[in-house]
Amino acid sequence: MHRLLIALSLLLTFGSVANAQINVSLEVKRRTYFRYEPVLATVTIQNLAGRDLVLEDGSAPWFGFTVLQGDSQTLLPPRNPDYQNDPLEIKINETIKRTVNLTQLFALTEYGTHRIRANIYSKQLDKYFTTKTAIIDINEARTVWKQVVGVPETLPNAGKMHEFTLLSGEGLKHQYLYCRITEQETGKVFCMNKIGHIIDGAPFDAQFDATNTLNVLQLAGPKTYALTQVGVNGEVFGQWTYDAPKGRPFLRRDGTGNVEIVGGQRRVEAAKNAAPPPKLSDRPAGLPAAR
Repeated sequence: MHRLLIALSLLLTFGSVANAQINVSLEVKRRTYFRYEPVLATVTIQNLAGRDLVLEDGSAPWFGFTVLQGDSQTLLPPRNPDYQNDPLEIKINETIKRTVNLTQLFALTEYGTHRIRANIYSKQLDKYFTTKTAIIDINEARTVWKQVVGVPETLPNAGKMHEFTLLSGEGLKHQYLYCRITEQETGKVFCMNKIGHIIDGAPFDAQFDATNTLNVLQLAGPKTYALTQVGVNGEVFGQWTYDAPKGRPFLRRDGTGNVEIVGGQRRVEAAKNAAPPPKLSDRPAGLPAAR
């Protein structure tokens, strides 16, 4: 089955979208991503067959991707070559969109260029439809802070040692701060979350509370700061805005192990959850050991 999928992927690499009864397009919003960061790909499918269609797995999955790494002949296999898709009905002239995290489906952890195509197979039409190629580059962000902590007994993965790493990476418009959490023993990566953009190289403050939740306080605007909380297993609990008209605020643990902000006032009307916080299912799944 694995060999069949690879052969089909190579065939689809040279497919054409011309004169298609199904129009398929692929959008990846950025060219550059950092290792373990979610790579969100949106596939648009338009039914021009003149009749309703049901897209369902047959001799091959009806929905999949071809990923070529570096040299155009190096095929990156999916993490699970025997994956299956639920059937999808698409009405005549209907257009649907599906967004997936490619980091969950493929080990996009090697540096360099990757070429991506989305593949749609219609069993009713007995045809493959392939998008144009999207190109991304995988780089590594710069480590600016790290700390190893234990997972409390009351939480999943209790007793394990998890390493929190804060990284700085250059985006299209800003430099951003990321948080990556890795299991120290196995190298399993739980998350690579973008926390917020870095303003003029302003320093951040990082403190753990009694549950080893990481609190990160960073400048978000003139006399304005953002507080982000990241759980020990990669959960993003929320992000809040604080005003600090008299100087730079800082984080301090109180006598119970809770973290408080000194010199800042929470802007209640602007309080929000991270938009939206990554779900546990959005984390990079089954990634190899970090290197």
